[in-house]
Amino acid sequence: MVPDINLLPQLEKRTATPKLFYSVLIVLVGIILAYFLFLYFTATSDIKRLQLEEQTLTTQRDQLQQTLNEQQLLNKGSLQQSVKFVQSIAYPVTPLIDETRHLLPAQAYLRSYVFGQDTVNILVDFESMPDIATYVERLLVSNYFKDTQISSITNFDLQVGEQKEQIPEQKYIEVPRYSVTITATIDYMYLAGGRRS
Repeated sequence: MVPDINLLPQLEKRTATPKLFYSVLIVLVGIILAYFLFLYFTATSDIKRLQLEEQTLTTQRDQLQQTLNEQQLLNKGSLQQSVKFVQSIAYPVTPLIDETRHLLPAQAYLRSYVFGQDTVNILVDFESMPDIATYVERLLVSNYFKDTQISSITNFDLQVGEQKEQIPEQKYIEVPRYSVTITATIDYMYLAGGRRS
């Protein structure tokens, strides 16, 4: 029997390795190119969408700016109109303050004023209910006011610093004071004529 000896090197294995390497490299390059193409097309679609959104927002801004300009022109009055308006609702308050202080009973304390368009709200502390009635009667008789109404009456205890809770017998030793809110309607005709002594 004759032995089969092949002394030539096998070339098939060498040619198979570069083909596999190149095919894997081509597949990777294809995947990378596909990914970049995907990014390109999504970016172009996003750019188109954002351009359309920018156009709609620009038209909305222009419409709102036009509306704002129209409103500003509509609400803009002349300086003379503003002065007339302020003069029509303005009135001197010093005579009213003096009158409300002058009419107070001896042991009353005037806390605050709130002037409205045609009324003045007065917050006063009184020691007793008869003092409240006396003050309201004096305001009704006053020429500066057309009408006077009591809006609210609340009572409070005088406290100086921190005090311990009192037993019931001690609570009735001191009479509570009354805080009264009074609404007085201003008589513009008399106020415009000034004070008469």
